[in-house]
Amino acid sequence: MYCGCNKTALSSLRSIADAFQSLLEEEPYSKISVSRICDRASVSRQTFYSLFESKENIVAFILSNDYSFDPNEDCKCSGTPTFPELCRGFAEYIDKKSDFILLLEKNNIIYLMQDCMFESFKCCFKDLKIPGTELCRLQNESGVISDLVVDFVASGLTTIAKHYVCNRDTMSASVLEKLIYDIFRGE
Repeated sequence: MYCGCNKTALSSLRSIADAFQSLLEEEPYSKISVSRICDRASVSRQTFYSLFESKENIVAFILSNDYSFDPNEDCKCSGTPTFPELCRGFAEYIDKKSDFILLLEKNNIIYLMQDCMFESFKCCFKDLKIPGTELCRLQNESGVISDLVVDFVASGLTTIAKHYVCNRDTMSASVLEKLIYDIFRGE
């Protein structure tokens, strides 16, 4: 995926992402071709492939730029979020972004959300310590959470998000917050 700062390329990235997302709202992911995306975005296939490697890269771009969960921002805290703040922030995030998360789930590409969350959490969890939870046993000798634990948390939270958006009429965000907190505390 393109990571430069050329204004034309950045504009084309956004056009492609917007075109893809509008197509995804109209039809299944598996039926969306690169040609259709290019037509909708008014860009050439050459431009597409100079910016993205695949449709999955577009989803990663959209998740990173529009629908990512950033613990440091979404938890509304100063510094590294506490475990309860993380649970609250993630429950609110799922509730606010549920339409897009449901779109990912319906198209069997929710795993891309997990990948994006892993990258986001890797930075945040670098110094996070979760005393009183089952996760504290998985910290290394210096008390820092490893990539394995970060991936486990990203996977677990993605699965919780998936089930919430598919059943959101049966659960409130506050119940979701408590559920996340209890699951990761091992209760």
